[in-house]
Amino acid sequence: MINSPDQLNLNIKLDDSVSLEKFIHCESNKEALNFLKKSLEKDSVSNLFYIWGEEGVGKSYIMQALNKELIGLNKKTLHLSLDDSRITSPEILKNLDSLEAILIEKLDKLEKTNDWETQLFNLVNEALNSETKIYLSSNIVSKDLEIELKDLKSRLSYFTAIEIPEITQDEKIDALRQSSTRRGIELDEKTIDFILNHTSRSLSDLLRLINEIDLYSLKKKRKVTPYLIRELLKVKSDKNHI
Repeated sequence: MINSPDQLNLNIKLDDSVSLEKFIHCESNKEALNFLKKSLEKDSVSNLFYIWGEEGVGKSYIMQALNKELIGLNKKTLHLSLDDSRITSPEILKNLDSLEAILIEKLDKLEKTNDWETQLFNLVNEALNSETKIYLSSNIVSKDLEIELKDLKSRLSYFTAIEIPEITQDEKIDALRQSSTRRGIELDEKTIDFILNHTSRSLSDLLRLINEIDLYSLKKKRKVTPYLIRELLKVKSDKNHI
């Protein structure tokens, strides 16, 4: 069955700059990233994957990257997040049998109602009887989800769990260097220390900040320095208080 226009419109916007290769590679996450790359293969060990880890470790980036890779393989996909305010009914999970991959972020935000839990259960059952891949992401492991429907709890245990770990402080420093070098920005130790000491230390926030620094530096036509970053942070703070 073909997806309805509403379902298609709920796809998370594809970001051409996102890819699994560009995600920060380090010792802490090497095993998880290698497994995720293999999950894209037709003969992967499973077609049900549960990606979990603390807030800010980069799960959303990884889900976007997986979706992009699947589209590049000419797969029909749906990628959505359960914290999207446009999603108001479990009907969104119906009639997806024509798709080859379904990616659902923020499973821990699933509404605690029988309708939602039943529809997700039905979706997983359909995937078990087909070659459709399902990727779920959450801040917590599946056994800790507050789900009333026992059959759904049982089905989620079928998923191959992949933890995205919090990387070490040294790896975050390397992550900043990797990300900035890709954008042609050279960060000296003084600037890196300033970023780590004055901003959020979550990996996703740090990588988002590098993008903002890059754009701000180009806009101002100035070199990246602690002073320029301090100026950018003040601009962001002032906007947040308007």
